[in-house]
Amino acid sequence: MKKNWYEEWFSNKHYLGLYSHRNEKEARDLINLIQRNASIESGSSVLDVCCGAGRHSIEMARRGYDVTGIDLSRYLISEAKKTLKKAEETGLKARFLIRDMKNFSFVNKFDAAINVFSSFGYFDKDSDNLKVFENISSSLKNGGCFVFDFLNDKYVRKALVPYSEEMHDGIKIVLKRQVTEGFVVKDIIIGKKIYTERIRLYSAEEIRSMLKKSGFRIVNYFGDYTGSGFSGTNSKRLIIFSRKI
Repeated sequence: MKKNWYEEWFSNKHYLGLYSHRNEKEARDLINLIQRNASIESGSSVLDVCCGAGRHSIEMARRGYDVTGIDLSRYLISEAKKTLKKAEETGLKARFLIRDMKNFSFVNKFDAAINVFSSFGYFDKDSDNLKVFENISSSLKNGGCFVFDFLNDKYVRKALVPYSEEMHDGIKIVLKRQVTEGFVVKDIIIGKKIYTERIRLYSAEEIRSMLKKSGFRIVNYFGDYTGSGFSGTNSKRLIIFSRKI
């Protein structure tokens, strides 16, 4: 059976190299934004959905939170565990589990949850994408905080770069991008191999509606990791703070 694009690409070693510019400083900026704008006390339990290699989870653990990171990629979970083991700090409360974001629940367990770095919209069916929010909602305690960081669809459509090339570890990577049938599609060409990222472009209004359907109350919006207000056409990011009702 052919693997889904995210199963194949997120298990490739070049994935982390391609996004190496999304580094620990950026993770700190986002966690700073969260701490300034959400009342999440030190020691609170936090769920990081689609945690990848764990940079946000580990940064939150450094701030005194008790973090559980989940991801479908065995490779990325392994990398997260390696990074945690190498951390200078001892006793960080972080653990990493292999879970499918379409099929998980930690019923009423967490004080807060994050889903960041555009780790959403992977599925063709809206109902499957909605299920991710529903799973997060069921895993939060009443009143729990949920921080969602996603692409701003209007900015993507305006600023999309159709073609670029990059070098990583002496290897040329060709990137081709397009918006088609409501998805932003990136083909990553490495030698003769082609990997794909395919993310559904939801508008801010659509995301707000999905969150409300999943039992969340919107608290605030931001357009970048420094805390700028959200602008429909000019913000690179759509960052939403909400609470479970």
